[in-house]
Amino acid sequence: MNGRRATLAMSTANAAALLAAVGGYFAYSRLLSPADFALYASALAIAKFGTLVLDGGIKLALIKEGGTLEGGAYRSAFLACGLLAGASTVCFGLVLGGLAAAGQMATGTAVFLGLYAAAYFATYPILVIPLADLERTMRFGAVARAEGLTVCIEYGLPAVLWIAVRPGLWSFVASVWLARTLRAALLLASTDNRTWLRGASTPDWRRLKSLFGVGLQFQLASLASMLRDNLHLLVVGPMFGRELAGLYAWVMQLCGITSQVFVQTASRVSLPWLLAIDDADSRWRRMLPQIVWLTVLTFPPLLCLHYIAPTANHAFFQDKWTPALGLLPFLIWRMLPGLATTPLGTMLIAQRGSGGYVSSNCAWTLAEVIAAMACMYFLGGRGLAVSYSFMAWFGVVLFATRIRGTAGVVEVLKVLLLRPSVWVATILTLPYAFVPAAFKTDLYVALAYSLLVCLLSIGSESCVREGIRRVVPRLGRLRNS
Repeated sequence: MNGRRATLAMSTANAAALLAAVGGYFAYSRLLSPADFALYASALAIAKFGTLVLDGGIKLALIKEGGTLEGGAYRSAFLACGLLAGASTVCFGLVLGGLAAAGQMATGTAVFLGLYAAAYFATYPILVIPLADLERTMRFGAVARAEGLTVCIEYGLPAVLWIAVRPGLWSFVASVWLARTLRAALLLASTDNRTWLRGASTPDWRRLKSLFGVGLQFQLASLASMLRDNLHLLVVGPMFGRELAGLYAWVMQLCGITSQVFVQTASRVSLPWLLAIDDADSRWRRMLPQIVWLTVLTFPPLLCLHYIAPTANHAFFQDKWTPALGLLPFLIWRMLPGLATTPLGTMLIAQRGSGGYVSSNCAWTLAEVIAAMACMYFLGGRGLAVSYSFMAWFGVVLFATRIRGTAGVVEVLKVLLLRPSVWVATILTLPYAFVPAAFKTDLYVALAYSLLVCLLSIGSESCVREGIRRVVPRLGRLRNS
């Protein structure tokens, strides 16, 4: 599958997942209190953190080194991941049991967190090798089908169960087990590389050791990224209460579901695509358009959240999330540089290898934590939002400098800041501040204005107009044939 077809397949799957996530997001915003929303966000963060520990960076190492591997290396990787999954499940269960026994956590909360995370732990050893194999060979159609369907189940089914059966938070547990099991089965059925599962090959532990050496560095980088993205749970929750952490989680998920279709596609497709290009300059020239298109297609809808979120909060949630709206502008403006760090991160792996990637991520995370603590010291719990709004630029500068020096920083900043769509969307957003208050609570006015902003902003880009000029004659020929 070539780069365009891979991108289309993953974009379609992510779009389907987005619809499920949006529907679930609205349902959970109505059904859950901020404290329960924080509990669900914590379960999801723990599950993803746990699979990151299990992975040991092995998936990225398999993608990068997979062409040189034989069956024994895959068998040893499967056995090692299975052993780690079992050990992690037991250890996590003991920690939760100890907290519950000491009265530090409600028993129901401990069971919920344990069962939710166990779904990720138990299925990961089975799906990681097929997933790495399919991504390395650019067979993203199979990945898209498996992930698109199961993400819809994981994020959409809990709302259906909650309303129809009323199992409460346990609907999340039932849905995640079904989704993760089905994903493992679909990925396994899509690959011909199954000798590692049947035990036909003798484990090659020496090769696995070298793979984990590469993978460990990728894992450290992923851990650093996860720490940055979960400071609201790790710092704000313990220091300022679970309710404020839930407000952060709500806003961050709102920004995430608005941008994830294209950002998630770029994060998955870019690495094998860039690794196939030998020349460093050619890689850079192929990577820059990714930043362009991510910015063009994603930033105007994100900016429209300024006026969609308040009206949706009033219309659907009876103003329950009003305290979270003060965080929204800061987190929206964090997303603009974040649209560049995703392609730059994969470019850094392809160009500098795992060592350069992990050192850059750790440096960024350290700076982010220092800035967050300083802002929270002076501004309280909302200081994290303030630091979030500007520290992502540090990551852009750091990544671009490591890849291409000062010239790379200038090129990336031009791509981000001199985009017509960014300026048009920003300028068109300003007049909304002067709209009478009565109209600001009208969802139809907000949606209509958002559609106008997106059409004008995206249409202001020459690359979009050129694409339309190329497509329209083809559609005309197809209609006449």
